[in-house]
Amino acid sequence: MGDRVQMEKRRNVSLGALLWRYLILTGVSAAALAAAWWITLMLLMNAGFVLPARTQSDHASDAAAAMRLQGSFDASLADELCNYVYFAPDGTVLETNLSGRRLADAKEARRTLEGGAWFYQRVDFSDGSLCLFQFDYSVLYGNEALRGVLPDFELASLVLLAVVLVTTVTLITRHYTRRLRRAADKLAAASARIAEGQLEGGDFSSAGVRELDGAMDAMRTLKENLSGSLQAQWRMEQQRAEQMAALAHDLKTPLTIIGGNAELLAEDALSDAQRANVDAILRNTRYAGEYIASLRALAAGADSADTVKNPEPAASDGAQEHAAPQETERVSLPEFLAEIQAQGQALCRARGCVFRLLTDGTSMLPMRRAELLRALVNLVENAARYTPQGGAVTLESRVRRAPDGAGRAVFTVRDTGPGFTPEALAKGMQPLYTGEKSRPQDGHMGLGLTFAADVARRHGGALALRNAAGGGAVAELSFPVWG
Repeated sequence: MGDRVQMEKRRNVSLGALLWRYLILTGVSAAALAAAWWITLMLLMNAGFVLPARTQSDHASDAAAAMRLQGSFDASLADELCNYVYFAPDGTVLETNLSGRRLADAKEARRTLEGGAWFYQRVDFSDGSLCLFQFDYSVLYGNEALRGVLPDFELASLVLLAVVLVTTVTLITRHYTRRLRRAADKLAAASARIAEGQLEGGDFSSAGVRELDGAMDAMRTLKENLSGSLQAQWRMEQQRAEQMAALAHDLKTPLTIIGGNAELLAEDALSDAQRANVDAILRNTRYAGEYIASLRALAAGADSADTVKNPEPAASDGAQEHAAPQETERVSLPEFLAEIQAQGQALCRARGCVFRLLTDGTSMLPMRRAELLRALVNLVENAARYTPQGGAVTLESRVRRAPDGAGRAVFTVRDTGPGFTPEALAKGMQPLYTGEKSRPQDGHMGLGLTFAADVARRHGGALALRNAAGGGAVAELSFPVWG
């Protein structure tokens, strides 16, 4: 393969050499056609089919010399190639074989010695009369009958030469244009194939032009490098998926044990505080089961936008073996917010701050329930992390309605912390951004805002970050709703 490519490259030419070939071939072809035209003309003259351009001049000179010698006009001395006009002393035309424009030019030539585009031989006689022989230098047909039937030989032959020359140049240009187009099309096809991600197969052979071959070599190298990089990335993705699947599988066992023990504790006689703690353990065990199901779906190759819809708690049967795609559903908003409130109160209690919930009383809302629940809990957790003890985290839920019935669901999380830094406002939704040079020791990975922004986009909305006028950070997740 490599030897064949090297042989193809040796046969290739540079773009400059190709253009020079075109110019030289065009010039040689034009010269050859002109030479062929001239040789053909000479052969026709030798055969008597056409007469040399000086024929009329020679015949006019011979007839004029004969009349001068004779001293009087004699029409018999002029043959069929002689155009003549015999004038009386007063300018009257006594005899002629001219008519129309030629005759008018001859009359003008008698007075001014010039007449149109013609040449003249003048013979003056002793009685004051004169004879003008009119001629020009042109190639004529040898047969007098053909002169009145066929078009002018010189014009016809030059037109034919021009047609043949233009045809030849067109064919040569078409040949070289096709060669360049084939090379350019091959390069364009290779580029398009790489752009479409088709890195297997394809024609990356020599394009036939040295400069374009350089680009083709670069395309071939790019294809090979991309193919190698994608294969390496695919192997890494496979390894990561396998690790995620193994991790999800291993987490099922301790999560099942935790859930099972919590259920046993719930059967005992507990104080209100103890029962609240056990309920929190069971609730978070269920959430952990949902997350493990999502993790298993990702490891199995499901779209990252697809999470589980109402999976069974891990405490009951571990996690589901496969996660079902999350679909939009109409959810009771009070129940949904109550679940977030329970989570928010637990998170804020651990941080020594207060959780508040504000709602406008909307009863039903279309959403991807599990996704939106995770996103809002992430926002509340992020706010609680930066809220000092004694502070407050507030979740406000409202639906703004337009006159046409369309609306927009808005979930706003506020805290009383220091607010976002300028860098956090610019980069807060980027994956793994934590606002610090190194990862914090509390396990915060910088993915909460990223996931919340992704959930907002999947709902057709967006996540916006800002600082409140009176201090503190504000994260607002909103998306359109209808009906």
